[in-house]
Amino acid sequence: MLTSDRVLQEKKSAANPEFGLPVAAGFKVYRGSICGVCADGSIVQAGATGTPKAIVAIGGIARHGQDNTGTPNTFGPAVGAGHVWLKKGAWALPFDTEPTWADVKKPVYAVDDETVSLTETPTSGAARLQVGTLVGFDENGTPFVLVD
Repeated sequence: MLTSDRVLQEKKSAANPEFGLPVAAGFKVYRGSICGVCADGSIVQAGATGTPKAIVAIGGIARHGQDNTGTPNTFGPAVGAGHVWLKKGAWALPFDTEPTWADVKKPVYAVDDETVSLTETPTSGAARLQVGTLVGFDENGTPFVLVD
């Protein structure tokens, strides 16, 4: 799980709608984290447990961090239940097992708020939510996932 903000490589793609959603009470998301959307419309870090409602979808990548834990040691617009815009597009997300060109166009699933997998249901685990699709690799072999 992320413990601070991160910046991801992005490949520009056709516009997809983006939404600003509130961070669930008791949770914190970081810039660059994969965000899950709960049944009540609030967001949490993908892979989070103890959520107010079940995580039903992956909303996108957080544009900025937001702390709604009630215990931040700073104050400002990034504190409280404020809305976080969730970005869509093609992102360089780290995989649990490196994909190959044979995996292009396969669905990609959230392991947690920073890592993705080609495996929907891990051994002795619950089904993961789909983040998007593997769309290709850059000149350095970095895989990109289309989050739509």
